[in-house]
Amino acid sequence: MTLMVAWIRANLCVYISRELWDDFLGVLSSLTEWEELINEWANIMDSLTAVLARTVYGVEMTNLPLDKLSEQKEKKQRGKGCVLDPQKGTTVGRSFSLSWRSHPDVTEPMRFRSATTSGAPGVEKARNIVRQKATEVEECQQSENAPAAGSGHLTVGQQQQVLRSSSTSDIPEPLCSDSSQGQKAENTQNSSSSEPQPIQENKGHVKREHEGITILVRRSSSPAELDLKDDLQQTQGKCRERQKSESTNSDTTLGCTNEAELSMGPWQTCEEDPELNTPTDVVADADARHWLQLSPTDASNLTDSSECLTDDCSIIAGGSLTGWHPDSAAVLWRRVLGILGDVNNIQSPKIHARVFCYLYELWYKLAKIRDNLAISLDNQSSPSPPVLIPPLRMFASWLFKAATLPNEYKEGKLQAYRLICAMMTRRQDVLPNSDFLVHFYLVMHLGLTSEDQDILNTIIRHCPPRFFSLGFPGFSMLVGDFITAAARVLSTDILTAPRSEAVTVLGSLVCFPNTYQEIPLLQSVPEVNEAITGTEDVKHYLINILLKNATEEPNEYARCIAVCSLGVWICEELAQCTSHPQVKEAINVIGVTLKFPNKIVAQVACDVLQLLVSYWEKLQMFETSLPRKMAEILVATVAFLLPSAEYSSVETDKKFIVSLLLCLLDWCMALPVSVLLHPVSTAVLEEQHSARAPLLDYIYRVLHCCVCGSSTYTQQSHYILTLADLSSTDYDPFLPLANVKSSEPVQYHSSAELGNLLTVEEEKKRRSLELIPLTARMVMAHLVNHLGHYPLSGGPAILHSLVSENHDNAHVEGSELSFEVFRSPNLQLFVFNDSTLISYLQTPTEGPVGGSPVGSLSDVRVIVRDISGKYSWDGKVLYGPLEGCLAPNGRNPSFLISSWHRDTFGPQKDSSQVEEGDDVLDKLLENIGHTSPECLLPSQLNLNEPSLTPCGMNYDQEKEIIEVILRQNAQEDEYIQSHNFDSAMKVTSQGQPSPVEPRGPFYFCRLLLDDLGMNSWDRRKNFHLLKKNSKLLRELKNLDSRQCRETHKIAVFYIAEGQEDKCSILSNERGSQAYEDFVAGLGWEVDLSTHCGFMGGLQRNGSTGQTAPYYATSTVEVIFHVSTRMPSDSDDSLTKKLRHLGNDEVHIVWSEHSRDYRRGIIPTAFGDVSIIIYPMKNHMFFIAITKKPEVPFFGPLFDGAIVSGKLLPSLVCATCINASRAVKCLIPLYQSFYEERALYLEAIIQNHREVMTFEDFAAQVFSPSPSYSLSGTGALASSLSADLEEPLSEEETEHPLLPLPRATKPRISRKFRCCTSALSRSSH
Repeated sequence: MTLMVAWIRANLCVYISRELWDDFLGVLSSLTEWEELINEWANIMDSLTAVLARTVYGVEMTNLPLDKLSEQKEKKQRGKGCVLDPQKGTTVGRSFSLSWRSHPDVTEPMRFRSATTSGAPGVEKARNIVRQKATEVEECQQSENAPAAGSGHLTVGQQQQVLRSSSTSDIPEPLCSDSSQGQKAENTQNSSSSEPQPIQENKGHVKREHEGITILVRRSSSPAELDLKDDLQQTQGKCRERQKSESTNSDTTLGCTNEAELSMGPWQTCEEDPELNTPTDVVADADARHWLQLSPTDASNLTDSSECLTDDCSIIAGGSLTGWHPDSAAVLWRRVLGILGDVNNIQSPKIHARVFCYLYELWYKLAKIRDNLAISLDNQSSPSPPVLIPPLRMFASWLFKAATLPNEYKEGKLQAYRLICAMMTRRQDVLPNSDFLVHFYLVMHLGLTSEDQDILNTIIRHCPPRFFSLGFPGFSMLVGDFITAAARVLSTDILTAPRSEAVTVLGSLVCFPNTYQEIPLLQSVPEVNEAITGTEDVKHYLINILLKNATEEPNEYARCIAVCSLGVWICEELAQCTSHPQVKEAINVIGVTLKFPNKIVAQVACDVLQLLVSYWEKLQMFETSLPRKMAEILVATVAFLLPSAEYSSVETDKKFIVSLLLCLLDWCMALPVSVLLHPVSTAVLEEQHSARAPLLDYIYRVLHCCVCGSSTYTQQSHYILTLADLSSTDYDPFLPLANVKSSEPVQYHSSAELGNLLTVEEEKKRRSLELIPLTARMVMAHLVNHLGHYPLSGGPAILHSLVSENHDNAHVEGSELSFEVFRSPNLQLFVFNDSTLISYLQTPTEGPVGGSPVGSLSDVRVIVRDISGKYSWDGKVLYGPLEGCLAPNGRNPSFLISSWHRDTFGPQKDSSQVEEGDDVLDKLLENIGHTSPECLLPSQLNLNEPSLTPCGMNYDQEKEIIEVILRQNAQEDEYIQSHNFDSAMKVTSQGQPSPVEPRGPFYFCRLLLDDLGMNSWDRRKNFHLLKKNSKLLRELKNLDSRQCRETHKIAVFYIAEGQEDKCSILSNERGSQAYEDFVAGLGWEVDLSTHCGFMGGLQRNGSTGQTAPYYATSTVEVIFHVSTRMPSDSDDSLTKKLRHLGNDEVHIVWSEHSRDYRRGIIPTAFGDVSIIIYPMKNHMFFIAITKKPEVPFFGPLFDGAIVSGKLLPSLVCATCINASRAVKCLIPLYQSFYEERALYLEAIIQNHREVMTFEDFAAQVFSPSPSYSLSGTGALASSLSADLEEPLSEEETEHPLLPLPRATKPRISRKFRCCTSALSRSSH
């Protein structure tokens, strides 16, 4: 310790020659068998890392920005404010710094001094020397692969800005090069300890502005890194704003930024690994002085020149400044890191493992430094990207060599693999180049195909699917290795095996075979002729492993992920229309899992079946009978589980039956009615040779059993489907399932909850007894009301009636339900079967008075409120078809008895009438004589001819007689004419009676009740009146305000590149095209000003946006609070937006930022679940799910899933719904919408049902409000007087025809039509 501390302090005050450094390196590297030395070296490195973090990166390791934010959040939650202690936690790092500094004014954080400041002597000389030497060796391409595993250099630019050199060294941020990155094996001969390392300067960048001096201190090997040629061309002639981490590439080693780099002495070299040909880290070799391809004299001139290195540099860099500075901190940190030499040469396996264990700890600190750079402390604006970034890939060459060591160094190898996985599964600021990836892939391939199970476990545990999302070039070569390694991990019985991680890796790859058409399956020996490629092989191989683990996996969490993975894969195959034969096997596994004893696993399978509802058409295309098979599976599973669940004391058993019933309801509503009416073929029915019942019949049977109890199974008339009935060649209902080790649910109770725990548990127990029957009743009511006609013409947002008793009520003035409604003489409220509220309201008819004489002048409106919702019906008394309706069989309506048109009974035209002037009687007589001769007189004259004069009478006598007769006739006519109006002369005629319209305000409602039999004595026990009072009014309004569907509100955020604070995130008004397509896939846009469905707190006045994505089925409503849809033009708008988004329990975060999303960016106490979507380069999407620990598992997406763009919206939407359900189930005594409605109905019925005698009941039905006076004088009610046929005043006569008040809400009305006192129902 004394030696190290003194050595470091000396370097801060005086210049130490390279010979002394080499001696120091030789001494310590020869003592690595001392464990005490390793411990002291680790302690020194911890202190140096703290100094490095403070001086170079401006970060205090004991007071990190993210720790501050967490502390602020905790204090806010405790109500103690967020005042920070400025003196907090600087003791370790600062005391280490203060004890060594020489000058008190040189320790400020981030105090950068430029060696190229204007007027500094020797700058151009030093620059030209380096350029000249670099040009001389420009043709040496070996520098592309120079293995500088531990180089450290600092670039200091003009204008006090530190610039990163993209040289190969990976030390402190200036260069941020991953010094330990590997390189091509075939070129490692250039990195031997005795050969110089060349410099390559990129052409075309010689005249770059803002040139600077690079202080370079590194070991003699430079790792191959990323090819930055494209970036350099884009940034030529300007300073890079964003200095990317792990810079350094092989193609632009030292000269890519055209900055001179000065060697502080070749005190380190690298050593060639004969097996892997991978450069190792530093060893003592005093002859390796030529790593810059400069002669010792040139190097000496550069390092010792007083002209070049002025007092702007620290002592260790050749300047005169003492104490801690960015350059001195970086150089000393890097030199002490390599002071042990090549750590893979340590002979003791125990010490070797200890070193690599510490390297992981050290890397973790560097990663923490990186995570704390460019963090917004006020969360109001995003800081600029950091100029300097820690070298996170510095240890790569050490790690690569360690992975090839013999088995006696197994512990160190495991630590090396652990660090490799951690290093390469982070989001990379700069992607590694092909040289590095060659070695990385080789090492990973050797590890994944290793015979050592511990190595497999380590890689699978520490290399999550995030690796696949990073999109490294050629990463798909390892897909086959990962599948095989995960299968080997899952095939072991080791208790510590990473089973859930292995299944997660497999599940994340289910969409890859359809995207990458030729995925190789590499064997243990990577020879070309043993590599197998082909999509089908990989897909078949992968799915077989998942199918096996979905049925046999003993770990509960891993089993859940396997089931979810199968669900995602089924959706992928259906979306791609591949018709893969294993889809049926996957559905079989999921269907059988429904009856699994572990209800957590079974619930995941139920969620997958619910997800497949939206793919029923694809399933039908795949095989016609598959959708029907799904419903049959659910029916049989419910019948199988119901007897045990009824008597189970475990609440989850009953809740799972509820989940199955709701899933069955979704399938019934999605499938066409023709599919539900398809006969079901069962073995029992075929043996009995009886008619096959349709599927819908079996659905109602099992629902009836849920309501009445499983004892109804014994009734032959209620035979239900069994699991044995599902058996077929494609489906095995008795597929064996291995047990899982159930995890005990973690109980989270606050102190307040503990006090009421007993009461809560008792209430839960009471409710759970009725949970299954209640759900089954709701499902039956839902099917009766909505099956076959959802969505309505008004859109899916409308499901239930919005009509209330005040609408179209002529006796009510207000537009809202008020107590005035109860005083209406045309309204009465009833309770039916102690479960349903029914309101009968008589309203004036719609249309002209005389327009429909076949009907009444008033309609009857029936408003029904039950467990499933609210429904409204309009009815009319009919005695014939309505005007404009055709009679049955096409007959003319005029011949029907129902034709009451008055003109039908008017005078009819005489069909025998002829033209004027014809003697009809003469023609008649002539015709009779001609057709019937027997009627002729004996004289044979025609009947129309006058007869002969009688005998004994002459002509004159005949004439006189005729005149007398005519005179008498004239006198009679004159008398009749003169007395025509005398009443005695007229005969009383029988006239048609005029129609009489009933004037009672409740007459037609009473008539309908009587026709339905509700007024009978037999109905008294099931039909009661409600007490009309203000409390009932409040409870009715409260009941109507309850949702009739399950509702969820989901927040959606868009994060663009570089956004690190809430203000910039919330200010986004639009996103990328991929994001907009995703949002469009979540639901359809609705206009908030006119939307009549679930609003989720959004306003109609435009303050929360004009539109929002909305998704609905007949059972679920989801509104998405999309940040880019809400206005952000003012601080008030941002506050309102944050209030809406932050209060949602589930957050969807679409992040295009190069850093992982931090939950604390959006400050909220809610957001229990965050689903973060990271777009990948191959049009796939990586899903990260974070949730509070108490939230149970939910699917179908899982943390680490990778899905294609086709599946993304539907899978995310389904996952959000399930996540919201999982969060809500944690609320004590949480009730679903139908449970809530049932409790409200129960309270109304118990508190307001009126018990009365039959006579009083009949009186109330006859006249709901007998004291109501139309004239306001308090006289007898018009209803009573009308029904007793008393004369009405003119005001009373005209009152029923008052104009209707305008309805304030749209309504759904249907018609009751009664024909000849028989009631029929038809849709309106």
